[in-house]
Amino acid sequence: MPASTLGAMLRITENCVKADCLKDLERSASSNGPCGERDLRQVQEFFDAAKTEFTSRILAGAEIRPVQLGAGKHNTVALILQTFRWTPDYDIRNPTHPYNAAWKVFATWCEENDLAPVLRKYHDAKGKEHWYELSVRSALPASPDE
Repeated sequence: MPASTLGAMLRITENCVKADCLKDLERSASSNGPCGERDLRQVQEFFDAAKTEFTSRILAGAEIRPVQLGAGKHNTVALILQTFRWTPDYDIRNPTHPYNAAWKVFATWCEENDLAPVLRKYHDAKGKEHWYELSVRSALPASPDE
């Protein structure tokens, strides 16, 4: 069945572009050998685990707990993503980040499920250690009836 609205047509086009981007990332990882492939697999597994966690919590009607990245949690993925180099203007959401395609897959999943991804930076009280927390929120505004 063809897309019925311009927005639906645009989403189909954007999803195709995102899929091509992921293929480019997979080719790049493959060209870096087993280490590159393992790194990509770990990043994808991180996002897959986050999707599973968020889905389970939402279906159970429980509060969504963010998934921590760094500071003792998912440290290997944090190193692969080079979170220590992230700035307010540059992180995995930036199109120039090497693993942006993995983020796009997660963001597309969020969009398809009426969710919005949330990625925030935190630090300890002494400012010695920082980490990121990945979460989701409803992408739809609450209706006045609720």
